[in-house]
Amino acid sequence: MIGKMTKRLATIEDLPRVLMLVEDGKKQMEAKRVTQWNKDYPTSDIVKADIQQRTLWLYGQEDEACVTVILEGNTLNICRLVVDSLYQNQGWANFILQDILDYGAIIKQVKQVKIVTNHSNQSMLKLLSTKDFIAKRSFLVEGRESYGSFIEFSHAL
Repeated sequence: MIGKMTKRLATIEDLPRVLMLVEDGKKQMEAKRVTQWNKDYPTSDIVKADIQQRTLWLYGQEDEACVTVILEGNTLNICRLVVDSLYQNQGWANFILQDILDYGAIIKQVKQVKIVTNHSNQSMLKLLSTKDFIAKRSFLVEGRESYGSFIEFSHAL
């Protein structure tokens, strides 16, 4: 279960830990047959850019999870949410999503929170439904067409 939760912006010194989380996430997805991430995505360059743009957040006393949150106009976009496999099924992703929704609710310009996930990511699909996210569209991602449809979800604030 989640104890005291801490949150902080990642710095470039955190890059090795974040890359470990990403690799762990890729292994988790492979084991669950989730066709969302692969050996080519997300790359270390993408993760490094998230850190440099100050959009990547680390959660937990030991950086047990991370997520990228990008403000674009009136929308908070959630990207690359991953929880260390040692902490799976303990409410971390739920906590992080709620934290982002709460954050968005206090920023006057934010009207919605969006997240995209793959049709095969059953655990995320279930979590999004419990958080009242609404499926807005389904589409294929260039270069990952063989992974099937991705679904964009939105939560109005």
